[in-house]
Amino acid sequence: MKRILLAIVILAALFAATGCDRGGGPGREDIEHAREAYSKGLYLEAEKNYERYLQDEPQGRFRTEAWNRLSEIAISVKGDLDRAVVLLEAMYLELGTDPEAAWRIMFQLGDIYAQLGNRSKALESFEKCMVYAVESPEHTYVTQLRMAKLYRNMGNYDMVAVTLENCADSAKDDDAKARCLYELAQSYSFISNWNQSRRALETLLSLDGVKEQTRVLAVFLLADIYENERDYNKARELLQSIVKTYPNPKVVETRLANLPYIEPQKEIPQPPQN
Repeated sequence: MKRILLAIVILAALFAATGCDRGGGPGREDIEHAREAYSKGLYLEAEKNYERYLQDEPQGRFRTEAWNRLSEIAISVKGDLDRAVVLLEAMYLELGTDPEAAWRIMFQLGDIYAQLGNRSKALESFEKCMVYAVESPEHTYVTQLRMAKLYRNMGNYDMVAVTLENCADSAKDDDAKARCLYELAQSYSFISNWNQSRRALETLLSLDGVKEQTRVLAVFLLADIYENERDYNKARELLQSIVKTYPNPKVVETRLANLPYIEPQKEIPQPPQN
């Protein structure tokens, strides 16, 4: 609550100034100086100029750029996540009427809250993302994957399953569906639910438009499941099928070398019946 109030105070202070984005006025100079400083890696100087631009140009054309750069400096340069939260919340108050901008801001805010360990606020942000993503299958898919990861970190595997099943059902293409199914299978494997994990992987491998990288990762995980079930021959067959396509072939080669070999059982001929 304190952060929201602070964001409102910041936004109010920025709008207290008067003026517009003048062609050669102070605001234009501020944005140009900010860009030049940013390009040279002079981030503190860029930060001051972007802040001044927001103060001087409440109706300026480059306000979105200024907000984005300020939050980027706070996160990537200073590592000041608390300041980033305040900036993003103030940015949301100004730009949140645009669904695309609102989704981007809320998604970034959710990630930052997750890094700060505030999972309830992170989930709240991602739930808002889902509202703004209703017209975008891509945004919906990305948000659901991120929410599932958060639920998994919280140990809430029921919500992981629900979220990823919805993700797979609403995916815009086979590759997106495969990503959701792979995360679902991996999550089930973490709690040793091999049957559900295998079912998700088999569905994934039945799809046509799946990228090779996703497919080989699915085969590798499926081999893990068969190995855990002591079906070493099936595990070997799967690993041999990806030994040349897995990102690190030596990992597959090592796994193959360490797999126990079980002689296939021969069928015993049945005596002829009279």
